[in-house]
Amino acid sequence: MISLLTALIFCAVIPFVAMAMLTTSLEKTAPRAKNFRGVLVYSGLGIVWFMWLISFWVGAHFLGALGIAQPAWVSYLVPLFPLVAGSCAFGLYDDWVGDSSAKGFKGHLRALKCGVLTTGGLKFISIGFLSLFTAVSLYWDGPDSLLRIVLITCVIALFANLMNLFDLRPGRANKVYVLLLAVALIVVGISGLVRLSGFDLGALTLAALGPLVAVWRFDIGEKGMLGDTGANSMGAFLGYLFATALPLWALVPLTIALFAINLLSERVSFSSIVARNRLLRAFDEWGRKE
Repeated sequence: MISLLTALIFCAVIPFVAMAMLTTSLEKTAPRAKNFRGVLVYSGLGIVWFMWLISFWVGAHFLGALGIAQPAWVSYLVPLFPLVAGSCAFGLYDDWVGDSSAKGFKGHLRALKCGVLTTGGLKFISIGFLSLFTAVSLYWDGPDSLLRIVLITCVIALFANLMNLFDLRPGRANKVYVLLLAVALIVVGISGLVRLSGFDLGALTLAALGPLVAVWRFDIGEKGMLGDTGANSMGAFLGYLFATALPLWALVPLTIALFAINLLSERVSFSSIVARNRLLRAFDEWGRKE
């Protein structure tokens, strides 16, 4: 029960209230960009992930101050702190001061070849290093652990970039996040590598949905956008869940699939695929303004 209450208060209620209060300031001061309809919306909803992270961290220490043992799901997520904090920081920098002239892997690599490090390139390289740091801190055990570390690094970094590719329509990234989160939580629940009780798994689910609930009405209502700040953070979070719960043999096809999807996005528009499929289009448009 302590697990559920901790998740509810620190990972759901506090981020929800904080975002409800912050959006007024974001609406006045945050940079704006045109969405797919040409409507100007503010950027910065993704900052909810940093607020969620800080609240989670405070909650963990609050339990310790009360002499309550740290729940297993909290211990499981503690290594996420530098990864999500860094994803938020570099994503926000790219959202607010970034140059949008370079797009995709090719655009950033082409700029780097000319001696220019774009904000998008800086973000991807930095998240890559943060993913590597997370993998090494958790799994380094000599040269035999090198393959796992490389695969985990790739899974986290590629998931972060993948979610950014879905943040092109109101609500789309959050909907995809819910679907992938459901799969990730099933994997965590049956994994022999992560041992969580039923209460801990329920608390983890509640905590993972906190940032989405906090910004859903502003995102789907076309008031603001997640931006790289939110998309990269939620992608890194998903990548962490999959990477830490899957056995080594399963990480190999997942890494290959993520590479393939990210590279495919350089040539194919996901929005055009959704538009041509009736079921995908209905799911994508659900809840959105007419």
